[in-house]
Amino acid sequence: MPPDEPRLGVKDLPTQDLKSAIPGIASEIARFEPGPAATLRRGPFQGAGAAAFWKLLAKYNPVGARRNERGWADVIQSIAILTPKGRDPEKKSAHDFSLPLGRALHGAEFSEERLARLLATGPETRGEVAIRACRRLASGEFNRFNLVTLGYFVLSGSEGTNHQIAREYYRAYAAAERASQDKETSADA
Repeated sequence: MPPDEPRLGVKDLPTQDLKSAIPGIASEIARFEPGPAATLRRGPFQGAGAAAFWKLLAKYNPVGARRNERGWADVIQSIAILTPKGRDPEKKSAHDFSLPLGRALHGAEFSEERLARLLATGPETRGEVAIRACRRLASGEFNRFNLVTLGYFVLSGSEGTNHQIAREYYRAYAAAERASQDKETSADA
């Protein structure tokens, strides 16, 4: 390379925060061919999935990815698990900003005990637990939700994120209880 041409290193790439990186990554995974998507579902550090994982990290360069590659691998695997399978060109991304994670968990009939265990998980196993939860969510109608919250849950494990998930879960719980009581009241009338 001639000396007067600038070299672009990884550190020179602009970083993206979770709010922009995660929706972009989810959209990209939805456009993947079935093979790379399937390998990401099995685990980004295994086999051919590694190439797709590293390409996503290089393209989106999310904040903190260099310090926490394992956490990002878990987030990307979770997104791949939630993304519908197949070659459908109209396939939707697993990210839906309008549905909070807590509400999706309630809609998928996560018990209060399961939610409590999820939120009590330590930082070292949050990725594992998130992947298991996403496997359960993927099989139902609540497989599209705000993945940014999932990212914060896995990557930061902050109390604020836990509170947000619990708050939305119990708001959905209360709304379902009200709807059930309204239904009973109208049936009695």
